[in-house]
Amino acid sequence: MATTSYRYLLADLITNQILAELPLTGVSFGQQLNAAGTMSGHLLLSGVNAAGLNVLNATIPGRTAVYIDRNGQLVWGGVLWQREYSSADQLVKLTAREFLSYFERRRITDGTGTAYGALAYTGIDQLQIAQSLVSNAMGAAYGNIGLLYNQDPLSTATSGITLSRVYYNYEVKTVFNAISDLSKQINGFDFEISVYYDGGGNPAKSFNTYYPRLGVMYSATNPSAPVFELGGNIAEYNYLEDGSKAINQIYALGAGSNEGKLINIANDSVKLTAGWGLLEDQANYSDITDPTVLSGLATGQITAVSYPPITLKIVAPPYVNPTFGSYEVGDEVRVRILDSFFPNGYDAIFRIIGLTVAPGEDGPERITLTVTTGTY
Repeated sequence: MATTSYRYLLADLITNQILAELPLTGVSFGQQLNAAGTMSGHLLLSGVNAAGLNVLNATIPGRTAVYIDRNGQLVWGGVLWQREYSSADQLVKLTAREFLSYFERRRITDGTGTAYGALAYTGIDQLQIAQSLVSNAMGAAYGNIGLLYNQDPLSTATSGITLSRVYYNYEVKTVFNAISDLSKQINGFDFEISVYYDGGGNPAKSFNTYYPRLGVMYSATNPSAPVFELGGNIAEYNYLEDGSKAINQIYALGAGSNEGKLINIANDSVKLTAGWGLLEDQANYSDITDPTVLSGLATGQITAVSYPPITLKIVAPPYVNPTFGSYEVGDEVRVRILDSFFPNGYDAIFRIIGLTVAPGEDGPERITLTVTTGTY
C-alpha cells in the first residue's frame, strides 16, 4: 500500500500569500456537487511552537484560505470561517468551506449604490451569465480573491442556451444563489471552483462551468468504468429513500407582487395518474420576469424531485480499484449489492454528488461517497 502524505496550507484570502503550514489532525474534508463542501480539523498547541508556526495570524476566520495537498496535488480549497480554542485541552478547532461559500457572502449590484439600478442580460449564454456574475463580484473594491476561469480542460465556456435575466439592486441577491438558480433550469449546467498548483508551484483557483454536466457518464463498454460492489470495494453502506423531498407539483413564483406576480405551475402527470398523492411545494425566483424561463425552472425542479430520491453513502477503501482520484464528484458509477436487505440483488447507476475524506493520520484514509439516482 502506497504511503499517503497530506499538507495543510493557510494563505491570505486576497493576496493568496502562504501564511503557514500547520500539522492539523482529526481532519475531514468534503466536496459537493454545485455547492460548498466542508473541512474541519484541529491543532493541539501543547508541544508545538505556536508563535513559530504563526498559528494566531494564519487562522483568522473570514480572511484566510485553506488548501489541502495530497501527495503533491491540491485536492481541496476553501475559506476558513470558524476558529475555536479551548484552553482546557489546548485545542484549536478550525472549520472551512469550499471557495463557493465566499459567493454566498457576496451580493449582486451594478455598483451604482442606487436602489433601482440593475445588472441586465438579454439573450446571453447561461454560462457567460454565470461567469459575468462572478466577474462583477470580483471587480468590486476589496472583492477580488484571485479567481481564474475555466482552467479545467474539461470545462466549457458556452452552452448554446441563451437566457435573459435582470438582477435589481434592491433584491441584493447572493451571487451563489443566482448561479445556482441558473444551473437548476432545464438544460442547466454544473459549476465548481477547483484548486491546483500553477506553473510556479503556487496554489491557484478557477471558477469552472460544465455543460451539460460535470463528470463522466457510466458506460458498460468502458472497461475502466467505476463499479462498487459490496464484499469487494464497498466496506459498508447506508441506503436512504426520502419521500419528504418528493414533489410532483410545484408553484414557481417569479417577479411582481400581489395580482401581478408571475406564477408557473408544473406537475408530473405520469406519477399522479399512476396513483401518487399530490405532493406540492413552491420555489421563489423573484428576479425572473420571463414566463418561458420560469416555466423551465419549474419543469426542471419537477424532473429532479418527482420521485423520492435514493441516496447511498458508500465507504470505499481508497487503495482498492477504483482508487481515490480515479473518480470525482459528478461521475456516474455502478453499484451492486447482494445482502439481507437486497436478497435478490441490487444493481443500479448512481451519480456521485459528494465525497468526504478522512486522511487518517493514525490509520488508513477513509473515503465516503454520497451517490444518488436523483437528477442534479
